[in-house]
Amino acid sequence: MNHYRLLEHTADIGIEAEAESFAQLLEQAAFGLRAVITEATDIQPRQEVVLELGAADREELLVAWLGELLYLFESRHLLPAAFAIEQAEATRLRARVRGEPLDPRRHPVEREVKAVTYHRILVEEAQGSWRARVYLDL
Repeated sequence: MNHYRLLEHTADIGIEAEAESFAQLLEQAAFGLRAVITEATDIQPRQEVVLELGAADREELLVAWLGELLYLFESRHLLPAAFAIEQAEATRLRARVRGEPLDPRRHPVEREVKAVTYHRILVEEAQGSWRARVYLDL
């Protein structure tokens, strides 16, 4: 059931994710962000970064989570391979991000993401299933 899909939008691109838990929803959104950046799949978990985030609500936490992943990519050129969400509550997140430095020969950058936005953001649970939508400014 876990998956994500990309949503086209003028000057933006959206990620819509579905999962069985909030933690898995955050992972799927992160995979969606990675897919926007690069379609490469040969990414090795050579480095690990621990992220601890707080926010006012789930929507803000989703934006903060993807924003931190984008920051890791822009500042350290870390391309994530895997995510281990250790704690995912409405306002708190602790996760391990494993990946490797961007290698342009193996990981061609498809799109430059400027920011994660609150435009049409959605995080909801219904009947034991989670769904999210978030847009990225390109």
